[in-house]
Amino acid sequence: MRICLVAVAQSVPGFNEILFDVIKKGSMKALRPDTEVVMRPLEVGLADPNDFVNHYYSFLNSASIVETIIQAEREGFDAVALGCFGDTGVDQARAAVDIPVIGPAESTMMLACQMGRRFGIVCANLPGLPADHWEQVRYHGLTERLIPNGIRPDIHEFADTWSKSFADPKFAADGVAERAREMVADGADVVIIGCCGIGPFCSQAGLHSIRVGDRNIPILDAQLVALKTAEMAVDLKNSSGMPFTSLPRPSKEDFGRVRDRFGLPGYN
Repeated sequence: MRICLVAVAQSVPGFNEILFDVIKKGSMKALRPDTEVVMRPLEVGLADPNDFVNHYYSFLNSASIVETIIQAEREGFDAVALGCFGDTGVDQARAAVDIPVIGPAESTMMLACQMGRRFGIVCANLPGLPADHWEQVRYHGLTERLIPNGIRPDIHEFADTWSKSFADPKFAADGVAERAREMVADGADVVIIGCCGIGPFCSQAGLHSIRVGDRNIPILDAQLVALKTAEMAVDLKNSSGMPFTSLPRPSKEDFGRVRDRFGLPGYN
């Protein structure tokens, strides 16, 4: 099985290799040995983390994400998992490809609902992200499952988390654990790490739960969950023939017709 992990940023020489190494040491350890994951950055896309909170910039970036997913299917990948909790382009890609496309936010929130009554989300400490993630919760109809003030930024500035956690993943894990304990005190049964950059650091550090009294609270790395969900979706499709989605797919001719209007290859 081959899963394409689509990064949501343009390739930066050297950086993607370092990040993928963290993911391999953390978020990929739940996968079977015969599952291959290939990380694919965008050929053209955003690079500055602060740009992702601008909705117009994110809109432009989403087109590159979908194109990368379409190309992944053409290259024979069995599934795609996105490398960002924002799930940008997931719905659109599902209308364009037959292979499973997994968004970390959607898959992890749905899993959290199976593991506990209410959940909280620790997100990256960037302006605007709590509001964006709240819209994701609302979109999936899960507002009643979120604790009050249930989306809280990491205690560390995002730049600090990234610069320090490569050398010491425990730096990220300690910050998430502190926020998680606050959320448990406010009613969370499960805590989601709502960042596919921070989550792999926490998994590398071994943070998958925290003990609170006589309870063992799950801490979900959304990148790990997305990859495992992609693996499961392929298994279900291969073993039963069950399609991943019932969304209608355009014919090759219609696909080419519309893409031609935008100057894109039709892939006929």
